[in-house]
Amino acid sequence: MNQMMFEVRGMEDKYSVFAYDYDEFGEIDQYLGAEKDFFKNLFAEHEVSTVLDCACGTGQHLFMLSEMELTVTGSDYSAAMLEVAEKNLTKSSKKIPLHQCDFRYLEEVFSEYFDAIVCLTTALPHLHTEADLVTALKSMKARLNQNGLLVLTTGTTHHNLSLPPIEVVVNREDFSRVFVKEQDEEFQTIHVLDLYHSPDRMENNQYDIVYKIILDEEYRLLLKKAGFKKVQIFGDYDQNPYDKESTRLIVVAQ
Repeated sequence: MNQMMFEVRGMEDKYSVFAYDYDEFGEIDQYLGAEKDFFKNLFAEHEVSTVLDCACGTGQHLFMLSEMELTVTGSDYSAAMLEVAEKNLTKSSKKIPLHQCDFRYLEEVFSEYFDAIVCLTTALPHLHTEADLVTALKSMKARLNQNGLLVLTTGTTHHNLSLPPIEVVVNREDFSRVFVKEQDEEFQTIHVLDLYHSPDRMENNQYDIVYKIILDEEYRLLLKKAGFKKVQIFGDYDQNPYDKESTRLIVVAQ
């Protein structure tokens, strides 16, 4: 892993501890089916061969993209996430370059350009101000080849914001993960409660993640300010248009 030290500029690593248990969500090779087909079809249509995942986390999407015979690079703000990603990818016999980088300032680490940049799984809304969001989107655009694609995905939708505030997302015999959600007009806080209950591990942990609520029209405005000319917003991996009943929000911008 190639790490570069840089000024924190006010961002805290919320995953310095959570990273090591993050994959209780599922194994690195879980991304099959509709999501993989979506990226395979989209990237084939636009002749994408090089991809940067600029919020790669523990490497699940890096694994998925590498299975498509793309040239893949990963970066993340969190050194702990990158440490786990490196272990996951090594275990899966994948050799993918990893870099520590703030996606607001990709130019500090990357001089090359990519056919596509992805920022997935509600990563962008970790930024809480319009200035930071536009800075990040401009940085991503500056690292794209001509006609390159930016893909953003999030679980924050009109529909999902209306759901009950307590959600059991993992429930195994030895482990449970519960989301307790609260929100106002601008932010959603997810309190992640991890409950280990086996003879080998008995402990409870809580991690609090705060997302800025960004919906379809807000994405269009932010991307326009960042210089993107063409924006499509889908509500699922079948590329149906986003509406207020959608359970996903998927942005493809050029």
